[in-house]
Amino acid sequence: MMQASDEELARRAAAGDGRHAFAMLVSRHQSDIRNTLRRLTRGDAARADDLAQEAFIKAWRSIGDFRGESSFRTWMFRIAYRTFLSEVRRNEP
Repeated sequence: MMQASDEELARRAAAGDGRHAFAMLVSRHQSDIRNTLRRLTRGDAARADDLAQEAFIKAWRSIGDFRGESSFRTWMFRIAYRTFLSEVRRNEP
């Protein structure tokens, strides 16, 4: 059996096979998202992991908004980066 593409998994997640399909997407992308967030947080692994978890929760809640105009990976990285920026703004003096 062929492995489903990210876009197919996102469609399944939005259509009702949600948890399993989304869990596969998380599994595929969590390391890259966490690594990127670690770089953005200057090596703060705990903060990066918290931000990654928040980003995946946001993605889960808005999976129905994924239109496939970009890759799922690009969409997910955009969510992660915006999550990082929001956290920085919240903590500004």
